[in-house]
Amino acid sequence: MLNKPGKSGPIYHLPLVGEPPPLSVQFLGINYCEKDYRNIRTLATITVFGFVLSGQGVVRVGTQSHTACEGDIFILPAGCYHEVTSDIHHEEQWSYIWLNISGNWILKMLEAYQLLPHIVTQDSGLEHLFKEAIEAAKQKSVEDMQCELQIILMRMIVGLSETLRKRGNALTSTVQAIKQFLDNSILHPFDSRGLSSHIGLSMKQMNRLFKREVGTTIYNYVITKKIESAKLMLLDTRLTISDIGYKLGYDDPHYFSNLFHSKTSVRPSDFRRIFSQSG
Repeated sequence: MLNKPGKSGPIYHLPLVGEPPPLSVQFLGINYCEKDYRNIRTLATITVFGFVLSGQGVVRVGTQSHTACEGDIFILPAGCYHEVTSDIHHEEQWSYIWLNISGNWILKMLEAYQLLPHIVTQDSGLEHLFKEAIEAAKQKSVEDMQCELQIILMRMIVGLSETLRKRGNALTSTVQAIKQFLDNSILHPFDSRGLSSHIGLSMKQMNRLFKREVGTTIYNYVITKKIESAKLMLLDTRLTISDIGYKLGYDDPHYFSNLFHSKTSVRPSDFRRIFSQSG
């Protein structure tokens, strides 16, 4: 992990007592960032939840960068390159509440609630949960906090999922149909012709609509979903790398391994080894 000085704020450490819970928060705090603040994890073994209190910064997961502004929630999933920086062009100081979540269960929860593709969520209305976590860390014992933070995390996850579900219902019928087709085809090779035939539009037309409403291209959406599915299979099954690639529609195991590496900065075999030990 690489850090550049340029922040202040309280940090709360909650060491484990007894058996580690499925969702474990051992560190949380508030960062008040200077202009030069930069935090990099080349392969993060923790998942970060953040709520932006003021200002503006940039969060990067893998190859995707997103702006995070006041009122936004950002999620940086484990198993990826993380980079968090202040926006040097923004006058107001960037500050945010953060929770570092250990273990592999958080990835499974994010996948189950369809939150993995959503790095930044605007206007979620969940600021009170982040502040509740900080206030509890100030006042309660470590034993009490182990249980309480699991409950707060679940409320965050369910609240975010519900917010996005309501917004998803506002998608046009065309984009809803595209997304449903893609979600149902993750375990098959991407079929642009089949998609075009099913929707009745060209790829160019669909991409324009999809990016405007979902925030990413059709191809990036598909690849992101496939990589996240691969991660879960690497953690939860004993399938070989070749078998996992084949299940996701990649007949060439070298191509699949290279794609996984390009998106996560680690080989599938190393991902399995590192996260099997950490979770």
